[in-house]
Amino acid sequence: MGCVMRKALLMVVLSDLVLYVLQFLIIPLIYDNVIGRGNEAIAVLCITTVLITAAGMIVFSDKLRFWLLGALVYALLITLYSPEGAYGIGISGIDLDGLHSYYDASKRYFGIALVVILVTFLQLLVWCLVKLSKVIIGKLNN
Repeated sequence: MGCVMRKALLMVVLSDLVLYVLQFLIIPLIYDNVIGRGNEAIAVLCITTVLITAAGMIVFSDKLRFWLLGALVYALLITLYSPEGAYGIGISGIDLDGLHSYYDASKRYFGIALVVILVTFLQLLVWCLVKLSKVIIGKLNN
């Protein structure tokens, strides 16, 4: 692997590290609506993922294999630390008349898997859009 490829891979992994820090360390401190399974939590997760991924793919690299490797690092980081109940991780039950959701540590890994699948899906979607836009721009330039 050449020096340029290693640098691109490092920058992609760094982008996923920034995504993790933003989603699981900074945002839960300033916006407590990401704790639980609310619509706000999913919106924050999706918006931050799309913005950071799009910026990373445009500036650093749009190689999908790098982003898939970055997703593994992201999953490892979430497994090592995620605030209790952030983005619905570990939340069990529903909030209906008299019933309340609660944190259940045994549901944590399932929640982590769901978040990683959602983030990976969004990154794949952004990758498709970036590739498509490059093709369209290439055709417009010719």
